[in-house]
Parts: sequence; C-alpha cells; structure tokens
Amino acid sequence: MFINNFSKRERYLALITISIISIGASYVLIVAPLASRWKNLNNQAQSKIDLLENDSKILTNQKMIESEYAKLSKYAKPAQSEEQAIADTLAYIENVSRNDACLITNIKPIDIKREPSYKEILIDVSAEATIEQFSKFLYDIENPRDNLINVKRFTISAKSGQTGALKGTFIISKVLLN
Repeated sequence: MFINNFSKRERYLALITISIISIGASYVLIVAPLASRWKNLNNQAQSKIDLLENDSKILTNQKMIESEYAKLSKYAKPAQSEEQAIADTLAYIENVSRNDACLITNIKPIDIKREPSYKEILIDVSAEATIEQFSKFLYDIENPRDNLINVKRFTISAKSGQTGALKGTFIISKVLLN
C-alpha cells in the first residue's frame, strides 16, 4: 500500500492525523448529539420538577385557604339576602358610631363586588368626631374580626372653624361568604 512508501516519521504523522480526524468525526457524529440529547432531557426533567414543586406549593396554599375559609364560613349567615346584609351592616356601623360618640353625617352602600366564593359590600361613611373618637370607632368597627368587616380606606381632615373636630370619610367593606 502507499503508506509503505512513507518514512517512519511520515507514517507516525499520518497515523496521528488519521487518529485526530477519527476522534473529531466521532465527537461530531456521536458524542455531541448524545450530549445535546442528554442536556435536552435534563432540561425537560428539570422543568417538570419545577412545575411539580410549584404545583405542590399551590396545593399547600390551597389547603391553608380552604382551612381558613372553613374557619370563617361559620360566621357567615346562610341564605341572607343582599338587602338584609346591607341593612344589618348599616345598623352595625350606626350602633358602633353611637357607642363611640362619632356623629355619622352620611352613610350609603356604594357597590357589591361579586366573586365566585364571596360577595363584598362596600359602604361609604362620612362622620365627624375627635381623633380619639375616630380611633375608637375604627377599632370597634374592625374588632371582633369574626364580623368580616374591614375599613378599606379612610380620610380624616380638620373641620373648618372648630379646633379638635375632624371630618372623616371611610370606605367600609363587609364580606359575605357563599
């Protein structure tokens, strides 16, 4: 064969060249595709693991939410109409304001937000009182927590012409569980 015509050094260089070419070809044709396939499978497996971890966190939160819902649902009055719930909430707010010497100048329901598992009644309240009376009023409205009433927003400003007297407007929400 023609390789016998080469000198020993040329045969050695030819053998090294053929070895390098065969190693490169086997890397390009065998190792690189297998490595990329392996990396792709690892990425897919990691994405599935991440999805499972995320779903597990959501499932854990779902159980906590359901347990909180079960705790709070015992405070909901079943089969109460929206009008009756609004009337009861308005009466509750007026009763608290009377007990705290907070003068309500205007009170009206403004909206009912309907969600799949609950309804939220929003009530706009305008009142006049001192800072101590307002703080007691706000505290008494939200406590005890089992009545599911929250003060969403409040604004207090000085009443013109009188020192110590304040005007306040409040957005109060009452949650009704279905």
